[in-house]
Amino acid sequence: MSFIIDQEFSFNTNAELKKYKKDELIQSEGNYSHSFYYLVKGELSVFHFTEEGKEFLQHKVFDQSFFGEPAVLLGRPFPGNVVVTSECAEVYKINKDNFLNYLKQKPDLLIEFTKSIAEKSISKSNSIKNIVFLNPENRIFSQLCDYKKQKSCGEEKILINITRKELSNMTGLRTETIIRTVKKMERDGKLEIRNGKIYF
Repeated sequence: MSFIIDQEFSFNTNAELKKYKKDELIQSEGNYSHSFYYLVKGELSVFHFTEEGKEFLQHKVFDQSFFGEPAVLLGRPFPGNVVVTSECAEVYKINKDNFLNYLKQKPDLLIEFTKSIAEKSISKSNSIKNIVFLNPENRIFSQLCDYKKQKSCGEEKILINITRKELSNMTGLRTETIIRTVKKMERDGKLEIRNGKIYF
């Protein structure tokens, strides 16, 4: 479920539109924020480092999506680093009080916002369950399905703009395992590889 911010919303909450370039850091793990962030255009990665120093990719953020809402709502630190992975990104930064006061005047929007957070919570819970219980192929399959769902695509195959390394970081599998399993999935007709890119 996507919560769309339109011109009326941005105007009434005094949202500030900020522009970023590829590889720019928007938020750091452990930082506190008094503002909500909404990705208007572009693509972001949210990740953190394990105690062993390994990067763990929590999830990707796509157009018309919030990121870090639970931390802002609860006054807690960001649980991961947020970095721009597209060539550029446009992000609304919205003061927490302005945002919540506006939602109080719009009960339908408040319910929609709450549902969008609930949807993310279920998705994250399923991802954790998949990492713990599923075999490598099903872990990868689950991540590819999540990607398509976020992109609101139907049955037709689309380019999965996630590298093998990112899949490794998302699933807890070694990169070699990802490469081997993806090739097997291609042989089994579960995905296509065109010029080294995954289509699913």
